[in-house]
Amino acid sequence: MHKATLLSKGEGNYFFGFHDLVAWNSAGDKLLALRISDMLTPPNPDVTCDIGFIEDNGRFHKLGETYAYNYPQGARQQWIGNTDLFIVNDKVDNSWRSKVYDSVTEQCTDILDYPTHVITDDGWAFGLDYARLFRVGGYGYTGLPDAYADDEAPSASGIMKHHVFTHEHKMILTVKEVASFQMNPNLGRCHYFTHLLLNPAQDKLAFLHRYKLKDGGETTRLMTVNVDGTGLRCLASGFLSHFDWKDNEHVAIWGRIGSGVERLRQSFLYKMMPTGLVSKGKKLLKKLLYRPQKGGAKVNPAFNWLLFKDTENPQPSLLAKGVIEEDGHPMFCPADRDWMICDTYPDANGIRTLFLFQYSTQQRFDLGRYKMIDQQPDIDKSMPFLKGVDKAVLKAFSPQQMAFTRSGLHCDLHPRWKKDGTMVAFDSIHEGSRKVYGFDVTDIISTKADTSHDRQKVHSRI
Repeated sequence: MHKATLLSKGEGNYFFGFHDLVAWNSAGDKLLALRISDMLTPPNPDVTCDIGFIEDNGRFHKLGETYAYNYPQGARQQWIGNTDLFIVNDKVDNSWRSKVYDSVTEQCTDILDYPTHVITDDGWAFGLDYARLFRVGGYGYTGLPDAYADDEAPSASGIMKHHVFTHEHKMILTVKEVASFQMNPNLGRCHYFTHLLLNPAQDKLAFLHRYKLKDGGETTRLMTVNVDGTGLRCLASGFLSHFDWKDNEHVAIWGRIGSGVERLRQSFLYKMMPTGLVSKGKKLLKKLLYRPQKGGAKVNPAFNWLLFKDTENPQPSLLAKGVIEEDGHPMFCPADRDWMICDTYPDANGIRTLFLFQYSTQQRFDLGRYKMIDQQPDIDKSMPFLKGVDKAVLKAFSPQQMAFTRSGLHCDLHPRWKKDGTMVAFDSIHEGSRKVYGFDVTDIISTKADTSHDRQKVHSRI
């Protein structure tokens, strides 16, 4: 079996970001990456990171710089279809926008009016409100104020659809519309969208609608919508985390729905209770619902990897019952969506595990274990970043926690596939600096893959 190989071999810290994008071009010989010298603090409004790609020999080609980045999700750099072009976010004329680069000429070829989160092969990009995302504690960019900070559910903030080549654009869905969809819009505050993701056919989007609650918590709704803005659906509501499209009609997500906490938050009693009493009630429910597990961690048995069909009022099945029992960062293989790459959060010893999961056989294959480092960020240097975060968020998470989780020291593996399914790339800090690594999974998949007539339907009902 192959071991992980270092892909970024130059000086500095390298990272890609999230687990929801293919990092390699179609030819498989260029890997998008970002580079920065100091990763000990969250991104500073005045500090850029380098944009470029890594060749097979490990050489990094710098094509530009960007202010629009964070460590968990990078700058949303991604290839445009099968071309040599890629798109990346940046700050231009005091706005979050996108730039297009040609990896052959190594030049910027266009500057677009709007930022990009995901893009179709034919050039339709979909962007989010990154100033709002940053203020509410999400994966936004530091340096620009939330223009709608006084509006709990703004009608001018949402999903912007724009075309890379024709520059056509349209707001296809607003925060206000979603906050009023199948729920009381006055229930929460600071409504926002995050984690926007295209299905394989690129005709639907899944995203998370989140809003703050008066007990200091947050509710998440898993939403889907057609790429033209029609057909909005809410698939689930509760404590929901990382997800990916299993196929064109199913979304796999880690979370918990219908718990005592969720029922309390939806009740008339909750709406009438004073904030202090609500917080005490939530803490009591947590003590009753959570049970200790080995190593001192606490696990709620109501949490699972859930599989939802994209239909009205779907009933979830279990994706990997008894096989994957914790949250992680999943990505299904573009070449064979029977396979999923994923990781774990650090265990009690600071170890993250990288693993493959085969849906048809319900088997997990651990690939490697990578240790986090003990270093902590400089709080004083982190303050320019934290100034733009909502006070309620800092009260819930503390400046120290926010500084660490938004710095380069907090390095989730965030594995992502090569388009042909032969290799995965991941970020790691186990060797003391942040680097991009690759893992050849060809032997595992070719050995373990079943023929289609041997595969069984393995949905487990809740």
